[in-house]
Amino acid sequence: MDFLNMNRIFASSMKTIRFSSILKCIRLLPLAFVFMAGLTGCFTSFEPDIDSKPVLCMNSLITDGDSIKVSLTRTWRWSEGVVVEGYDQAPIDLVVYDGVIKLFVDNEYKETLKLVETEGDYPYRKKKWVYVAEYIPKSGDTIRLEALSEEYGEASAEVEVPYAVPIENVDYTVKDFVMDGDESSMEDLTYYFDMDLLVWFSDPGCTTDYYMFKTSTSGHKSGEGDDGSSFSEYIYYSDVSDDPLFSEHVSALESAVGIYSGYTFFSDRQISGKKYSLHVDLDDICYYLRNPSGHPDVGNAEFYMDLYTISPSYYKHVISVWQSNDGIVGSLGGVGLADPVFESSNVSTGAGVVAAAAVSKYAIPFADIREKAENN
Repeated sequence: MDFLNMNRIFASSMKTIRFSSILKCIRLLPLAFVFMAGLTGCFTSFEPDIDSKPVLCMNSLITDGDSIKVSLTRTWRWSEGVVVEGYDQAPIDLVVYDGVIKLFVDNEYKETLKLVETEGDYPYRKKKWVYVAEYIPKSGDTIRLEALSEEYGEASAEVEVPYAVPIENVDYTVKDFVMDGDESSMEDLTYYFDMDLLVWFSDPGCTTDYYMFKTSTSGHKSGEGDDGSSFSEYIYYSDVSDDPLFSEHVSALESAVGIYSGYTFFSDRQISGKKYSLHVDLDDICYYLRNPSGHPDVGNAEFYMDLYTISPSYYKHVISVWQSNDGIVGSLGGVGLADPVFESSNVSTGAGVVAAAAVSKYAIPFADIREKAENN
């Protein structure tokens, strides 16, 4: 008997239920409500008796040519409180102030890092504490960090700083370019446009490489000129890039049910040893300019294409975060229907990640963009 016929038989049999049976069910509803009310009184908050001791958590992104900064904190129980300001309860402080972090480069001891107070990620933290080294890392260095705390024990991690893969060229087209305002006065001048770009690079092929791609601009500027007139400059845009490499970690099933990446991390598994062009879409670009006094630092905006070569530890960590938060297995694990997905870590305690990167930058001046738009 096929599935369709079984459904038909079931549907016809349901019609034979007598009205008296329905009345009996209705009479039993009050008893069901009483039973459920009794069950709700059995729930209470409790603290699970789990024997767990906090351990060191170490995080750092070591970049070729930049100073080494390490965040050293400790793990905590969720019932201790929150770590972000703005909640009803006071945030807890996880910074390990008594830590000793030793830096080794190519198995040679270099220095002990110093604890420094720096600007935080406003509005979450107005100040933050990081351990800083004087040594400036370079591509090819093998960096090992060894941390020690009297209260929380030891932690260590090792990573090799990768070599940058240069951006060879960027081809781009400008679409729907519109100017609003008077260029002669340079007051309240706004440009609107979209850009379609191809970012060319060549994968070395002799190694397994991992990448991250980012777009940015020269930032916002504002102030007052010598004549007292105000000046300002800012750029807003939407990066809607959907290159196939950005979603290589998304399975066919996840794509079928509408789960997408949202990340710009990728590997060279499809392009090893090949020349490739990343397809980048920048939409709804708004470039606002006000410079009546002709301030020399205003009006020189640039768009930046940044191609990072990243360590395997960074790639594995980010992909595991995506799988935990957005992947099917992580979503099922969150409701107990599959094994949970834990974030990947190369720190000996299993908390945090020490990663490395090298970056290749490519700048596109707005002046070139405007010239191309006007000549098309």
